[in-house]
Amino acid sequence: MDILTQLVSVMTKEEVRHLKLYLARIDTATDRKDEQLFDYVRTSGTAYNEIKIHKKLYGAADKNAFYRLRGRLQDVICQNLALLHETKNEKNKLLLYFSVYHIFFDKGNFELAFIYLLKAERLAVNADNLEMLDLIYANCIKISSELPSMDPEAYIDKRRKNAEQLNKLRDMDQILAAMVYRLKLSQAKGREDENTLKLLDELTRKYSADKSLQQSKTFQTKIYRAVSNILLQRHSYRELERFMVSIYQKFDKANWFDKNNHDTKLQMLTFLVNSFSRNGKNEKSLEYAEELGREIESYNRMHYHKFVFYYHNARVINYSESQPLKALEALKELEESMKGKPNPYYEMFVHLNRGILYFKTGKYNEAIRSFVKYYTNEYYKKSDNLFKLRVGIAELMMQVESKDRSSIKIRLEQLRKQFKVEMEQPDAYAEKNLYSWVRLLNKTDLNYKDSKVQSEATRIVQDKKMKSLEDSQLLNYQAWVQRKIKL
Repeated sequence: MDILTQLVSVMTKEEVRHLKLYLARIDTATDRKDEQLFDYVRTSGTAYNEIKIHKKLYGAADKNAFYRLRGRLQDVICQNLALLHETKNEKNKLLLYFSVYHIFFDKGNFELAFIYLLKAERLAVNADNLEMLDLIYANCIKISSELPSMDPEAYIDKRRKNAEQLNKLRDMDQILAAMVYRLKLSQAKGREDENTLKLLDELTRKYSADKSLQQSKTFQTKIYRAVSNILLQRHSYRELERFMVSIYQKFDKANWFDKNNHDTKLQMLTFLVNSFSRNGKNEKSLEYAEELGREIESYNRMHYHKFVFYYHNARVINYSESQPLKALEALKELEESMKGKPNPYYEMFVHLNRGILYFKTGKYNEAIRSFVKYYTNEYYKKSDNLFKLRVGIAELMMQVESKDRSSIKIRLEQLRKQFKVEMEQPDAYAEKNLYSWVRLLNKTDLNYKDSKVQSEATRIVQDKKMKSLEDSQLLNYQAWVQRKIKL
């Protein structure tokens, strides 16, 4: 890892400008080598060639001088960044005051040193930075021997109380770190059925001497956020469902939900809605969706606009399989609630899902028109090509249902040209198979009774690999082909 090139690559225009002013503070007869090196690193990017820049700056001289220049430039960049950002947020200002304290302490000016230590303490208290408070109180006790009028007992008591809270925080961090590691390890080893609740109890006993931690609202909130995100990332929806039911009930029974953490309650309900839906438990998902709908009205709709989309989204998704007409109604309600709030994501969701639902209700031309509108959406344009291929395959299925052979032929050719690379990717296995079957079907003038069409359709329906990729499909390929060979 090259530190210098990474440092330069992440600098903003403001940071570059500030560094240039810093380097130009002293006039020199010749161009500064550090500035030349900086400019070269910045403009060359991934084409950075150390041999080339060394030769330009030092000729055939020994490389030691060049390496010393690199080291100095790294330090100058860091110093400059610290100067530029030292007062831009409370965290940096806290570190600045603590550094100034040390400067005056080393100078023997203990009164001035103590003033900056108190400034650092105020910022640390406001930021709830217990680690820094421990260092600050330790130095308050240390400096008390240099200030005869200062009573250290108040700071000894402050440090003791802070240490109690800090130990609890460390317990939390240890359990969370171990939890995250164990969950990731189980995923890497292919063990997707890790019992999160059992694992959490085990790690709490192992890493915490504080038995009250299980009843800590702060700790349980941290656990909820960390674990739910991990389970979501690894698509462990069954375990996510079990965990979310447990943590939500714990918060509810302990009366931990209030106005201050109402957004946390809404987040939990959203997780519950989505996990039950992904596990095929649509009725239970809808129950939590209705609870979410009631809760977004609470506290004078404090978080209404942030979560109303998730409420309507839940109803659309849960009704889409069993009651597509009702899902279309829910989609219309979503569109109404978002009126006057132009948002490419919401528009994308509406056009895409309306097309899918029209397909499921047999309105194939309307489905195609919804997809055409979707193609003009900014989110579609920014989507990765694999997703665009899946959208294209869904539209191809609509074209087949519309029985427009010329449109099918045109779409087949467009998909072949546009997604030639993506078709060969392992994740596009199902799309490639369906595309090949539709091409074969179109050659037979949509004759589903053709022996080759029937044979290939049977293979697709029985293909276990295609079944494993079902979750990524906008429309279920195997179920659709199954219906076709029964014609």
